[in-house]
Amino acid sequence: MRFLVVKHVPEEGLGLIAPWCAEAGITVEVVELGQGEPLPSPVGYQAVWVMGGPMNVDQEAEYPWLVAEKQWIRQAVQEEQIPYIGVCLGAQLLADALGGQVGAMPQPEVGLTPVYLTRTAQDHPLMRGLPTPFVALHWHGQEVQTLPPQANLLASSDQCRVQAFSVGDWALGLQFHLEADAETVRDWCRLPEYADDFIQAMGATGAKALVAKMDQEAPAMTQVARRLFENICAMVQRRWG
Repeated sequence: MRFLVVKHVPEEGLGLIAPWCAEAGITVEVVELGQGEPLPSPVGYQAVWVMGGPMNVDQEAEYPWLVAEKQWIRQAVQEEQIPYIGVCLGAQLLADALGGQVGAMPQPEVGLTPVYLTRTAQDHPLMRGLPTPFVALHWHGQEVQTLPPQANLLASSDQCRVQAFSVGDWALGLQFHLEADAETVRDWCRLPEYADDFIQAMGATGAKALVAKMDQEAPAMTQVARRLFENICAMVQRRWG
């Protein structure tokens, strides 16, 4: 299998997921969209992963490649029905591209908080085997405010209603970061583009406490991420037989 990973900034990639892909014999190709690399045709990939980033979906003047990316997402999901996994910004782009609405939150959601599965998720193959609630890392000031048509809400948190959703059989949006570990948090805390949301939510000295909590929660969070990855791989196998 070949997976395509679309990155908006170098610091947001597959993280924990990368070695699991290697173990499964999956070839991973990466596009650094924020560095000016062009999007290839999605045809020929068994799945596409669209990762996070500090930009907002409506900042097309500042990031003109967002226009082409949204069209590319529509092609991949609606025309080609290629399995799509969007994380954070990638989830918001999925919603926006398919007719949903994304906007600013009253207060950024940053840190470790519980995610609760909906009743719909209890029987959904992408959520199979997940506990409810489970703890996840959040780092966003925007949220999906209106889901696209035919979308199913799969998970919520106390601060953000849309934490996970599916569109059709092959598209999944995850607002939380399944791929992140403590080292990821250390990297993001050093990035100016991520600092504003973090300081608003956790204060100027909250980084050390968050890293410590990430280390403490790592076993349970890794187990959830692994189960999600296995469910996603099962989705891909169903799609391509």
